[in-house]
Amino acid sequence: MKGEMETAVLHSPDDIQTEMKAAVLHSLGNILTERVKIPQIDRDEVLIKVKYCGICGSDVPRSMISGARKYPLILGHEFAGEVAEVGYNVDHLKVKDKVVVAPLVPCGGCEHCKATNYGLCDNYNIIGTGSNGAFAEYVKVPKDHVLKIHNNLDFETAAGIEPATIGYHGLQKANIQPGETVVVMGCGSIGQLTLQWAKIFGATTVIAVDIFEDKLEFAKELGADITVNSRNVDAVEKIRELTNGGAEVVVETAGSVITQQQSILAAKKKGRVVFLGITHKGLDLEEKTMDHLLRGELTIQGSWNSYTPPYPGIAWKATLDYMAKGQLKFKDMISHKIQVEQVGEYLKGMADRTLEFNKVLVSFEK
Repeated sequence: MKGEMETAVLHSPDDIQTEMKAAVLHSLGNILTERVKIPQIDRDEVLIKVKYCGICGSDVPRSMISGARKYPLILGHEFAGEVAEVGYNVDHLKVKDKVVVAPLVPCGGCEHCKATNYGLCDNYNIIGTGSNGAFAEYVKVPKDHVLKIHNNLDFETAAGIEPATIGYHGLQKANIQPGETVVVMGCGSIGQLTLQWAKIFGATTVIAVDIFEDKLEFAKELGADITVNSRNVDAVEKIRELTNGGAEVVVETAGSVITQQQSILAAKKKGRVVFLGITHKGLDLEEKTMDHLLRGELTIQGSWNSYTPPYPGIAWKATLDYMAKGQLKFKDMISHKIQVEQVGEYLKGMADRTLEFNKVLVSFEK
């Protein structure tokens, strides 16, 4: 009979590892590559052998600018890998399964969790922000947060599932109709995924806006019909000209107060504006912006995380499906694949803007 804490393990008795490499954040700006203990799982947890983990834009301020929730901490929440060990109560997974992890862990007790609005939980944890994450060879996660991926889906692409769900969740709120125009303000990685979703959701025309020409060229490759370089032209005037008065849907992904203002002004009357980007700043609306918001009866919608019932929700189900079918591209977005020893260097370069990048993945593939 199995003991209470019995687990199924990947390693044979002759090949048991006890330590792993990890990028450990000890204080603001201080990331060291160390050998640390491999996490021990309990009966309701799964040990994941990480294959790839993306560096999220939020990892930059967390490590280099504003600080983390705790120290020491292993960052990393956009990851895919394979099951290395399962707890006694885990019956839907087996060792060597290819998986991705939904990193938000809701408390389950607040009013939002009880209403199944898990992404709005008052006391949530995110693996890689409130507990150790996947800038390490192994990470432990709760069993219900592990999703199997299709065998034809490679680990690099699967590392893009979590950020892709963010774009889906935001566009779901916009109620896009076939024939409508969608403007995506900002062509970073979230914008690149969001513009692809806009096409999948049925937008007839997708307009991508950015200040970097290489980002706009890539946006075309990903499916944008029209691009606008807001460094060279007045983006709002150009969008109004192209759309005969404004777009039905505008999605702000850049996390800039400038593009937030532009998003409101670029929407047509009765248009819908979705804010996905995080500015960490207040937004003082100019008089003309407020006037358009009121007189145009615009709808402005915030979007946070990507979780709906049943957990983790439809955004995750859709992303798994469309990535497996090859209809949602992520691998082409990867500009750098680095080793765990380079995490600190790259985060610093991203923070001080000395590194030109699109999407950076930390690789643990041998």
